[in-house]
Amino acid sequence: MSAAGGTEPFEVGETADAPRVRALLEEGLERERYTGAVAVFGGPDEPPALEAVGQPSPTDDRPVTGETPFDVASLTKPIVTTTAFFRLLERGDLTLTDTVGDHVPALERRRRGEIPLHRLLTHTSGLQPYAFSEEWSSREEVLEALYDRHLFDRRIGDGFVYSCLNYVHLAEVLRRVTGDSLAALAEEHVLEPVAMRGASLGPYDSPPSTGVVATYDREYDGRGEIVNEVHDPIANAMGAESGNAGLFASGLDVARFARSLLADAGGAGRVLSAPTVDCLAVRRSGTETASQGYGWRVATDLIPAPQWSGRSIGHTGFTGTSLWLDLEAGRFACLLTNAVYHDVQLYRFRQRYHAIVPARG
Repeated sequence: MSAAGGTEPFEVGETADAPRVRALLEEGLERERYTGAVAVFGGPDEPPALEAVGQPSPTDDRPVTGETPFDVASLTKPIVTTTAFFRLLERGDLTLTDTVGDHVPALERRRRGEIPLHRLLTHTSGLQPYAFSEEWSSREEVLEALYDRHLFDRRIGDGFVYSCLNYVHLAEVLRRVTGDSLAALAEEHVLEPVAMRGASLGPYDSPPSTGVVATYDREYDGRGEIVNEVHDPIANAMGAESGNAGLFASGLDVARFARSLLADAGGAGRVLSAPTVDCLAVRRSGTETASQGYGWRVATDLIPAPQWSGRSIGHTGFTGTSLWLDLEAGRFACLLTNAVYHDVQLYRFRQRYHAIVPARG
């Protein structure tokens, strides 16, 4: 799958926080938390600040820039699948109380078909976190195998369990509702209206001149270093049609998306209506340490940082990516890395980043 043409012109600016952000990124590079990283932060109107360090991989010495694509992994959930879902909801094509079986005939008379769609978005479906076999090699094969498996580890609605399988099922619902592939839905409802011209759901047909930031797979098929290939196993097997992962995007493209959610009601490039965006910041489920809304995490006292308001939404990606938006302050902070290359977790590193660039109006 290929992205549309080159990126739209995008002006970046400077802020007082930029030197501290750069020092943090350089510290992470020196400590081998990643081979490359990009931070973009700001608001919907002024040029955002951007800092980039490192290179796409140890063997690719091109400098990482704001236009270098990363495999953003689970950022695909809120950016592509959740956005497409609510775009379809806004035009009346489905509802939150529809069930999976209402749209997927193979599950119509099965327990999984009873799951309401809002349970998939809030990770309260009762489905286990993940399932994969190295024998799976196509979307059809993955879905057929998943439909034959017992995937419940609790009753529907019985508590919060973050599960990629929720989005695998949600993506199939979106395909059934529209008759389109998820790639086509991503183009129609996200990439085109937001002008994410350098982004791609799935690998690039022709990798951009900036290169694509590498990841590293230590678990499946002995893939090792991965370049321009989806890191997540299910998304890789399904040709990026899984809904849980598969998006490649640069820091500037993610910033475009963030600004589209923060834009004034009726403003150019706004991808979702203001009331829809507002409903994303309401806690619907979660635990003491994880507050979950529709498709997005909702801020707590600690995450992303204490300076962010309770009307903040965000998400992380397994490869080392994150995006947070403060709807009250009208600010966003994107951090893209390939920490998975060195098998590093960025939990406290992200907290430090979000404390440096608090959502200030």
